[in-house]
Amino acid sequence: MIANFIFVCVIAASCVHVAYMFTAFAGVKTMPRTSIAALRMGGGRSKEEVGLSKRQMFQKLKTTLNTEAKAAGFFDVGDKIDIELYCKANKDGTQVGDCPFAQFVQLVLLKKGLNYAVKPTMPSNKPAWITESHGGKLPLLVHKDTVITESLKIAEHIEKAYPYSSLTRQGAYSYQEVLEKTNNLFPALKALILNKDAAKDADLLAALNAELDIIDGIVRSTPGQYIAGIELTLADLYLLPLLFHAFVAVDHFKGIEIYHIDGEPVRPAFENYFGRLLDLEEFNNKKAYVNADSIINGWKIARGDI
Repeated sequence: MIANFIFVCVIAASCVHVAYMFTAFAGVKTMPRTSIAALRMGGGRSKEEVGLSKRQMFQKLKTTLNTEAKAAGFFDVGDKIDIELYCKANKDGTQVGDCPFAQFVQLVLLKKGLNYAVKPTMPSNKPAWITESHGGKLPLLVHKDTVITESLKIAEHIEKAYPYSSLTRQGAYSYQEVLEKTNNLFPALKALILNKDAAKDADLLAALNAELDIIDGIVRSTPGQYIAGIELTLADLYLLPLLFHAFVAVDHFKGIEIYHIDGEPVRPAFENYFGRLLDLEEFNNKKAYVNADSIINGWKIARGDI
């Protein structure tokens, strides 16, 4: 089961608004877990919600958000659009799928305030030109006459094309330095989740923990709220979907929490940092949001469980 979870959910007027605040700096004492647990959701719970756990509330809110995203025409943005993002679809093609790299691209586009069209793409409806000219790779961005694959290249292209609200400013580290230091995070996560030999779990978990320790160390060494320093960069937006996958999948498949809500944090700097990222408005935008059930289903397919 997914661990109890709290974060800011910014939803359209028809949705419930939930607000939680996490400590702003890694060096500052974390908010006591008892006070976090006492915070109310959306100004209070309805009679039907009083008996629900925080996890159940989280799932309820995400279900509401994703139900809206299923509406016909949800991803339509009109005829005049310069940016189209083709990405993995969910199992029925109505929403974006569980790909963390496509979510990263969407976070960049949303942070830039750009108008773009999302094309959730299943193998059965993938345009022939994507397969013939680009090896079928997703995510794929079409920007005017330019076609780009690979999420980081897409993000860097967007940054150059729309340099305002820069996501590449140098801090204590550059975003490239951070991504180089953390480039083993996803391989370590993937190896652990796909492993079905219980005898190997301890070593694989140790490898993942080593990657989380690296992130914790980087955050503790920087002066600001984000991993490169004071300002949010591409590195934060790249790591967020990967860490969310780790948060959801490691708990579900291995019964281990990497982010502790109801107990003392193992890595206070990392957990405060991750909490701030989960609060980002862009992460909670229903256009880009990938729900936990979709992530679990995607990993089940990768494991050969279904």
